[in-house]
Amino acid sequence: MSTGSKKPFPLTPRQHEVLSLLSRRQQWSVGEIAAALGVSSPAATKAVVRLESKGFVRRSENKMDRRRVDVRLTSAATGSIQFSAPLRGDERSEEMRGRDP
Repeated sequence: MSTGSKKPFPLTPRQHEVLSLLSRRQQWSVGEIAAALGVSSPAATKAVVRLESKGFVRRSENKMDRRRVDVRLTSAATGSIQFSAPLRGDERSEEMRGRDP
């Protein structure tokens, strides 16, 4: 039975990385996001599409190059999410060692 209240959207670690990256600069292309995170363009696109469906990012066609899709944070994202820099691989390993299974 639904109480009518909306649950907050949970973010995956990848989505959080994308949001953190986007918080550093006004606009990124999907290709730039993929390169910065070390993932494929389809993987970056999947994260961006899901963030867009949650209202956290907006995608738009680049006016100079129609093949390029630019991504920006929405005001909803900047007003409701705390961002931190994505952890480097060695920092992730240290963080994971400190967690209980």
